[in-house]
Amino acid sequence: MDSTTPDPLIGATLDRRYVVESRVAGGGMATVYLAHDLRLDRRLALKVMHPSLAQDPDFVRRFINEAHSVAKLSHPSVVQVFDQGEDQGTVFLAMEYVPGRTLRDVLTAMGRLGPAEAARVMGPVLSALGAAHQAGMVHRDVKPENVLLTEDGGVKVADFGLARAVESAGQGMTKTGTLMGTAAYLAPEQIERGASDARSDVYASGVMFYELLTGEQPHTGDTPIAVAYKHVNEDVPRPSRMVAGVPQAIDDLVARATERDPRYRPGDAAQFHALLLQATGGGESGPHASFAAAAAGAGAAAAAPPPPEAPPAGPPGNGAGGTAPQGPPPEAAVSHTAVVGPPPGGAGGGNDTLIVQSGGGQGGFDGYDAYDDDPGAAPLWRRKSVLAVVAGVLAVVLLGSGWWYFAGRYTEVPDIVGKDQEAAQALLADSGLKMSLADGEVYSDDADPGQVGKASPAIGEQILPGETVTLQLSKGPRTVELPDVTGEPVENARKTLEDAGFATVEEEESESRDAAPGTVLSTDPEPEEMADREGAVHLTVSAGFDVPDVTGKKQDAARSELEQAGLTVAVESKPSDDVPKGEVMSQNPGGGTTVGTGDRVTITVSSGPKEIEIPDVRGKKVGQARKQLEELGFKVKVTKILGGDRVADYNPKGKAKKGDEIELIVTPFG
Repeated sequence: MDSTTPDPLIGATLDRRYVVESRVAGGGMATVYLAHDLRLDRRLALKVMHPSLAQDPDFVRRFINEAHSVAKLSHPSVVQVFDQGEDQGTVFLAMEYVPGRTLRDVLTAMGRLGPAEAARVMGPVLSALGAAHQAGMVHRDVKPENVLLTEDGGVKVADFGLARAVESAGQGMTKTGTLMGTAAYLAPEQIERGASDARSDVYASGVMFYELLTGEQPHTGDTPIAVAYKHVNEDVPRPSRMVAGVPQAIDDLVARATERDPRYRPGDAAQFHALLLQATGGGESGPHASFAAAAAGAGAAAAAPPPPEAPPAGPPGNGAGGTAPQGPPPEAAVSHTAVVGPPPGGAGGGNDTLIVQSGGGQGGFDGYDAYDDDPGAAPLWRRKSVLAVVAGVLAVVLLGSGWWYFAGRYTEVPDIVGKDQEAAQALLADSGLKMSLADGEVYSDDADPGQVGKASPAIGEQILPGETVTLQLSKGPRTVELPDVTGEPVENARKTLEDAGFATVEEEESESRDAAPGTVLSTDPEPEEMADREGAVHLTVSAGFDVPDVTGKKQDAARSELEQAGLTVAVESKPSDDVPKGEVMSQNPGGGTTVGTGDRVTITVSSGPKEIEIPDVRGKKVGQARKQLEELGFKVKVTKILGGDRVADYNPKGKAKKGDEIELIVTPFG
């Protein structure tokens, strides 16, 4: 690392918990830091997403979902995820800190590994991947850079889920650096169709196994596209073509794991691991128990077999005067018979005695010479014919027992996919096998929900009687027809989709004059279109629209505007001293409020000033009458006829509006 370039994260505290101490490594998608957990007082690794990815909310969401899945995966060979967080735009994972080196570092330093060492590395890798596959997870980026070798000799697999998150966010195949790092391990179906499952991880593991054994990647090229082309169109060569001494069982296993057609590979990493244990003897005595010894000597010239012990001296013969052999020429009596030449010392008085010894110590044929030393014995050709018959029978027995050991003693996993648990258990029992039920369900196009969706080992695999077949129940096909939820309230639509298996439902509001607020306007994918239940369903939901503000407008104009917007109008009238008659004084709901088509809006229209009952003031003195009328808001005009101080009459009578003028007529006769 260039120490002259400051890293702003070093020394910082993320989420008020993780103190960043130093930078460990950087990659195409994230940078790894060594940090201290203040809360639990421990060292751990922080994987911090690059800003370009952290700014993509879709990537962040998918990455967090994957992190949650990985955190549930408990396996000694999986780098554990402790926590996930975000601090001012910095998206990070808190992970187990694994001091040591990557498998890439080891390959760079050593060039390649011997078969035994390569198998010892691949065992924990396949065990970890197998546990992930059983949990319904796929790594998607198996390569030496993601395998960590601990200081105490352990092996751990890192970066589960990161490749999926980047792939889902549309980044995985666009950055040359990222593709260069993974193209060497991509399975043909990933390149051709963008499809990946447990068998894609098996392919990548097989390529990595090849690289451990040979020190080279099977397909190389100047560009990632060139490498990808070779994966699609060329088989991965057998490691023995590059390096001498690779055991046949390992050679065959690499070839099977890297079959271009995924149907011919092991069904998942657990099966790959089982085949690896079988090929290496599993550390126990068995048909392949000599693998470790053979692997330990990989690369060395084949040693010549040790010389056989000298045969015991035969019965006294006739020395030089012995008779020549009679009958047909001698034949090898038993498989592995070796011609070892005359015994030391030239026994037999200079005669070239031919000693024939049966390999493998079978029976009692330690050796015999070709001379008829016993004149009373049966002729040599007859004795040799008997030996030939015995040898033939022994060969048949050996071949038969070998067939039983390697094939006949195995039983085939019956076809139980699509069966219910009871039927599956009965079929397995008929085949002498046990059954266990794994947690979690899997997608299956061949089984209805609740039926057996997957078996491990896979259907048709050869396993020993008494072994256990692990079943996972089906949750139906991954790709199903999307239910039509348009026109439904969003709460009902979400429940319908979740009941159909779509866990990720996203919503976006859009103004609409055609549907009430909260109503689903459209879906992506479209209704009745085939949709991935692992993908997101995007709902466009009506947000309604803002009701127009019609206050201050004439009643007819206000009504017309509201009705054209699709609203129902109700009119109320109220007097007003301030608003002219016929104008809208107020509305409910008010202008700018969100409403939907058909909603009711009530407008209150001014009926003008309020009319007041005019009191009868006749006979009252002028001063009293004036005061009473003015307190009611009227104006007062006094008209006197011939003097006087009492009101004889007033006009108008009945009701009048505030501010109207009331005339008082005063006469002396009031």
